[in-house]
Amino acid sequence: MADNRALAANTEGRFWGAGAMTSQGRWSRRALLRMLGAGIATAGAGPLLPKGARAGSAPSRQAWAALEQQLQGRLLTPQLPWSNASAGVLQKLRNPFWIQDQPMGLQSTGWLGGWQAAASSRAIAAESAEDLAAGVRFAQQHRLRLVVKGAGHDYLGRNCAPDSLLLWTQPMRGIQVHEAFLPQGSPAGTTAQQAITVQAGVRWLEVYEAATAAGRYVQGGGCTSVGACGGFILGSGFGSFSKRYGTGAAGLLEAEVITADGRLRRVNQHQDPELFFALRGGGACSFGVLSSITLLSHPIPERLALVTGGVKAVDDAAYRELIEAVLRFYPRHLDNPHWGEQIQFNPDNSLGFLLTALDLPDAQVRSSLDALLEPFRAQPDRFTVQPEFTFMPFKDIWNAEAWERLKPGAVIRDDQPGAPKGRFWWEGNQGEVGAFWNSYDSLWIPTQALRERPKQVANAFLDASRHRGFTFQINKGLSGEAAEARQRDRATALHPDCYGAAALVICASLQQYRYPGLAGHEPDIQQGQAEADRVQRVLATLRRVFPKAGTYGNETDYFLKDAGQAQWGPHLERLQAIKRRVDPSNLFRVHNGIGNLQG
Repeated sequence: MADNRALAANTEGRFWGAGAMTSQGRWSRRALLRMLGAGIATAGAGPLLPKGARAGSAPSRQAWAALEQQLQGRLLTPQLPWSNASAGVLQKLRNPFWIQDQPMGLQSTGWLGGWQAAASSRAIAAESAEDLAAGVRFAQQHRLRLVVKGAGHDYLGRNCAPDSLLLWTQPMRGIQVHEAFLPQGSPAGTTAQQAITVQAGVRWLEVYEAATAAGRYVQGGGCTSVGACGGFILGSGFGSFSKRYGTGAAGLLEAEVITADGRLRRVNQHQDPELFFALRGGGACSFGVLSSITLLSHPIPERLALVTGGVKAVDDAAYRELIEAVLRFYPRHLDNPHWGEQIQFNPDNSLGFLLTALDLPDAQVRSSLDALLEPFRAQPDRFTVQPEFTFMPFKDIWNAEAWERLKPGAVIRDDQPGAPKGRFWWEGNQGEVGAFWNSYDSLWIPTQALRERPKQVANAFLDASRHRGFTFQINKGLSGEAAEARQRDRATALHPDCYGAAALVICASLQQYRYPGLAGHEPDIQQGQAEADRVQRVLATLRRVFPKAGTYGNETDYFLKDAGQAQWGPHLERLQAIKRRVDPSNLFRVHNGIGNLQG
């Protein structure tokens, strides 16, 4: 389902250049305005390197030529797809699948004061693990900055850097369905499991189509164009149904990974279990580059219910009542493996639903929501109540034609010539295409707080919503998770705060279709800074109530303080020890990743 569909609402953007920063690591308003007035631009300057990161060196022409010969034409000199962009290219940049077909295609274009898109010196269009290994060895030999990009969804700019060698995994498209999979090295008596192996360039839509055809389901991401074998899994990875099946990382049975020494390793719970632990939530591109992964598959669910619409209150007092009712409602009705997705809290005193329910009778879904909504329906002078219900067989969830019949406008087809007929993305995800991020931050809200102090939490939510809307994503909190999934998740590097969390609160701001360095389409500094300030006020309001709450590393602030503890908590030291063993030279280095936490 659509992740973070409300992020595009009321968003503006910004641009930056060299200037003074605050003690908190943010650009001062004075410096930003001075840059704006001076007309300073940093187009082509590339991402700001994390502290201590080594800049890429410059291999000789002979070295590049030798690598090109070895790769037989798969060494490219990439450009940002909006370089000298025509109107036709700008239109294509609105299609996430077209973006992914470009070696330097990035769905996000930068972050105010943090990074901006920049082309690598060279890119390897990898078609095999051997191509990836050749790139790793070359980067290690020449002390060259190395970056990895698959589908190009990363918000934090970890998939691009100037003066670097890019490993572009999108050409690796293989999928294999297993009726009986045993990880390599499994001891005698190990029970084989149904599973799916996917190569590094496969997207979740393709995985879901293969699984559905086999009568199975694989837990992955909700956005159809996100890569299945990359930062999603490495960062833990939440989908619409995580309370039922766990995180994406929890479903990882085996991984093929190229480590910094250029070796291809097959790791699982029996072979190098420590590295396997790190690959299950230890962060994107910190321990190696994945060439393929094998994921546990499950019997396909029978029914899906989708609840949209919402409730609007007439004034602040009524909205405060509504918020508290929702927070009391969650532990009683939504804290279980059936429910997923999110509730949106908005500054206009409205509440929006984007909820999913698995394998519940249609009447039960309605009655569950009635328990929340009936008291507000009874007060039409104070509340407008407009829920919408959509029911369908689960096997149709990845079927564009089914959605066009049941809920017109919910999906957007890929209309490129030659595109597979069924390829689509959610309309709600369109708002993140071409995103220049003003700010993005998250924290987990414990279910216990909703049970024990709902009034205090409701007050904080009301105060926070005065600054900007935010999402309460119940599929990214694992309180109420199925017992079997919980057991798998506890073997991963996920921050333990998630296990008792009702939801992950996310607040973000972006400016859409803004491309640094492209005249007439640059982000706006002033508006962007104002929007970023609103996001930070939301999170500051909530952190006064939850000062020690952890965060989800794939959806967090670029300027995250104490990033190691915030992302991994008690797992941090273990992950650092693994990093020192498998990557002593710190070749795989990304912002706020293991090995670069001072950034």
